[in-house]
Order: sequence, then C-alpha cells, then structure tokens
Amino acid sequence: MYIQKHINNLRLLSAFSIKQRKLRPCLVISHQMGQDILCQITSKKISPDSFTVELKKDRTQQGTLNIDSYIRANMIFTAYAQQIVKKICVADDETYNKVIDTIVKVIKK
Repeated sequence: MYIQKHINNLRLLSAFSIKQRKLRPCLVISHQMGQDILCQITSKKISPDSFTVELKKDRTQQGTLNIDSYIRANMIFTAYAQQIVKKICVADDETYNKVIDTIVKVIKK
C-alpha cells in the first residue's frame, strides 16, 4: 500500500492503444478503500500559475526524481492500487503541505 507523500509511477492506458501503457509519476494525496487519490506530476516547465507546485529533485526523500518537476494540484484523480508500479521517492513535508494548501484553494474557488 502506498501512503501520503509517496511519489509513484502509475501505469496509464494510452488514448491511442489499449496495448500501450505509459508510466507517469504521481503524488499520493490519500488512500481510501483500495483507491489512491493522486495529483499529476509533469517534468514539462509550466508557466507559473496558482495551481502548480514546483518539486525540486533534491527536495525528496527515500529516492529521487531525475529532474525538477511540477505537481499539478488542480489535476486530481483516483486510481486503483494495482495500477501503481513502484514507489519512486517521497515528497518532503514542505512541498506536500504546499500541494494540500493549493488543493484547498482550488476547492474553495
């Protein structure tokens, strides 16, 4: 089981082919009833907005990301635990708390 703050590789189906599966990093926000609530992570530089939290590769624990990345706090989704391939690392407390604060702001808007 994966817990809050874990950054995992998630297996996603390609929109073009059921046979192709892509691995994408994601941040676990919560684990409830066999499903994980996740935030999208991208390595593509995003114009600064109020929904994106920067994740520096040196701000992780128990492993690392290859490059600095960006957590999209407005891109929340669920996945079954079976879709998660492996844990990459763990987000530091400061970054995780920024993501949670940003999610709360998204919900309140």
